[in-house]
Amino acid sequence: MTCFQNLDVTFAAGAAAVLWLICFGIVFWVGQRKWFAGKTAFVLTFVAMLWWLFTVALDLASPGESCKLFWSIAAWPGITLLPIAWSFFIYDYTMSTYQGNRPWRLWFYVAVPCVVALIALTNNQTHLLYGTETRFVVEEGYTYVFFAHGPLFYAVASILYVFVLGALGVLIYAYYKAKKVIRPFLRVLFLITIAPLAANMSYVLGEVTFYGFDPTPFMFAVSLIALSWVLLNNTMMDTAAQGRNLFYYSTQDPVIILDAEGRIAHANPAAKALFRSKMPRYGQLVDGLEIIGARLRAFMTTGYFDSSEAVRLGGQAFEARVLPIESPIQSKRPILGWSVSFVDITERELSAEALREALGRAEAANHAKSQFLAMISHELRTPMTSVKGGLDLALHGAVGDISDPLRNLLTIAQRNSLRLLKLVEDVLDLQKLDLGTMKLDLQELNAGEFLRDVIEEYEAFAAEADVRLVNDAHDAETQLYVDPHRLKQVVGNVISNAVKFSPAGGEVICSMRLMGDRLRVSVKDSGIGIPEGMEDDVFGRFIQVDGASMKVPGGSGLGMHIAKILVERMGGGISYESRPDMGATFHIDVPVSAGGE
Repeated sequence: MTCFQNLDVTFAAGAAAVLWLICFGIVFWVGQRKWFAGKTAFVLTFVAMLWWLFTVALDLASPGESCKLFWSIAAWPGITLLPIAWSFFIYDYTMSTYQGNRPWRLWFYVAVPCVVALIALTNNQTHLLYGTETRFVVEEGYTYVFFAHGPLFYAVASILYVFVLGALGVLIYAYYKAKKVIRPFLRVLFLITIAPLAANMSYVLGEVTFYGFDPTPFMFAVSLIALSWVLLNNTMMDTAAQGRNLFYYSTQDPVIILDAEGRIAHANPAAKALFRSKMPRYGQLVDGLEIIGARLRAFMTTGYFDSSEAVRLGGQAFEARVLPIESPIQSKRPILGWSVSFVDITERELSAEALREALGRAEAANHAKSQFLAMISHELRTPMTSVKGGLDLALHGAVGDISDPLRNLLTIAQRNSLRLLKLVEDVLDLQKLDLGTMKLDLQELNAGEFLRDVIEEYEAFAAEADVRLVNDAHDAETQLYVDPHRLKQVVGNVISNAVKFSPAGGEVICSMRLMGDRLRVSVKDSGIGIPEGMEDDVFGRFIQVDGASMKVPGGSGLGMHIAKILVERMGGGISYESRPDMGATFHIDVPVSAGGE
């Protein structure tokens, strides 16, 4: 402990002590507040610098030769660790790597300084580090030790030079790959790296000293302090950075910053308030983060993050968004980390839930309405069938002769009963389609026979309207694969409409033609045609094409709507083409069976 006594605090020793205090403050500030790529190596660099400056300050303040030699020997662990740690920091920071805890890295951090320290401690016996010509010098009022460098000194220096030159090579590579915005900062790192190297080489090769002492630690300390000042000054003077910081700290949306390894790098006040004590400390893995931690860890593994699932915390609902933080240096690992923000969607979720409940009630009410209409339609059909049957019997003489006035009344009643029964049937079919209870009985049938049967069924209706039905069928032997009853309903409805819209003395032409794997049944009337852009009205529900000359008295507006749904469910389609005063042609496309193909 004698080397701690009788110290002479000179200007040089005081300067070293001031540098030590500044470096200590910086490493304490960085260690507590910052997290970045290469932080471990950066802190170790400052720790090595602190030890080196500590021994330098005591060396400069020690008046005797023995203590100066002691502190010079004691400085070697710091001298060795400093360039190694700085080189690894340069590599980690520029390449965005996190390898501080790798075993081989620890070997460089611990084993190399220990080996060099052992060499230094045994120098009195080997004189391999400092030769026998090492001597105490008194010059112009200050004292120092002149070191005669031995072979191991140059060997150790060469090894350390390899690390520093490697760091310079990495910086050159990073500068070449970096974006323009980051290049000025990389130039600063380059100067900070090369300045101590130049100082050390001037000391080793040119014997340039600072008060008889190696100027390298002073140069390194000044460079690191300058780097810290550049970082601090840029943050304070950059308006854009301050604006981003203001938004980051003042927003009510929680934000967490993760590094490339999934460790917590930072969190804004809103995030800390949300997670409270469950927020992991800086540098810890994100796995421990409540609810979202497992999803983020899975994202780190798979690269996929599902943001559709809301995150529910503290009675609130959040939408998590993960954005990559791109590295400004185009290295093998271009991502520095991720920004995880939580957007409060509590109100939106409540509104969506209310809408879902309202939609559910509306669907339930609509289903109840459909069931009611289906039940009423079914109940109406039975008495209407009885009424129609009674009127038919009366008109065919089942009750004896009836007078002409009564016959006219019965005929009107029969016609209206038919219309009412057709409306009830349409409503019942529509409700079955809406409720999904209508089942199709698909089977094969001969197309030609089918069309002849439908035309025969509507010939009497056409004759009553003085309209001629024409069968112009081609490919009549084609086999269809449809529901015969429902296809007859579709084609019959189209023929009925064609007859209604054709003038007296006109004709309705029914034809069919094979088109690939479908058979097209076409029905052409001789009416005035359909105006353009009326497809929605033609196939709409409870809608008839507007225009006094186009409307059919007593039509419900359901027939074509039901026909479209039925033919589509059979795998076909329905369309039309029309020109003014040229009538309209409706095309019904239905699939043919495998045998028909």
